[in-house]
Amino acid sequence: MARVAALLLIVALPAFSQGIGFGVKGGVPLTQYLETTRANTLRGGHDYSAATRRYTVGVTGEWWLSGHFGFAADLLYKRMGYVGLSSTFGAGRGTRSAFDVKGHSWELPVLAKRRFLEGPVRPFVAAGGILRIIGPVRAKGALTTFDLIAGTEVTTPIDTNQPSDLRKRWYPGLVIGGGVEASAGRARVVPEVRLAHWTANISSGESPGALRFPSNQVEVLLAVLF
Repeated sequence: MARVAALLLIVALPAFSQGIGFGVKGGVPLTQYLETTRANTLRGGHDYSAATRRYTVGVTGEWWLSGHFGFAADLLYKRMGYVGLSSTFGAGRGTRSAFDVKGHSWELPVLAKRRFLEGPVRPFVAAGGILRIIGPVRAKGALTTFDLIAGTEVTTPIDTNQPSDLRKRWYPGLVIGGGVEASAGRARVVPEVRLAHWTANISSGESPGALRFPSNQVEVLLAVLF
């Protein structure tokens, strides 16, 4: 019995490996990584700004169960960051802070894929789930604490890998996409457009809504698989 199982495994391995591919992937985000606004209250305010770095890089893998249906998974990297100004005031006392946050963002999409045609160029659609993981990150700046009654003012440096706006580091979502797959010798070139919808978002107790992900993220990606 063991010999029969081993023989079946040896026979199945070539067919199994033919449906597996690995490669690299890169792309350009068409939407902002972060949405930033100003939030003011009677006791202070928060003002954020961020610049989107227009690149995505990573690795990808696919497993095709047949010529038309398979699964794909990516590990994609983005550089992220923002700057913030914050102030609080009450009863003659308050704070002012200015900080710059820089860090790393990782996205893990897992999708089911469906091809529609046979031949050297094959259109496809894909859908699945995605998980965004932020970290490590670092915030640097300065915090000034003042007391108008006592006439004192003290400035201390900010240097932390736990900024209050990013205490939550895991963000799930849904993703759909489509594109074409073209054979180029032993390689496959796969351009696609992908839309991710985040089902969870940044929620800062200090400045709710002033720093968030756009609900929908659109990017153009290009993969080369072998």
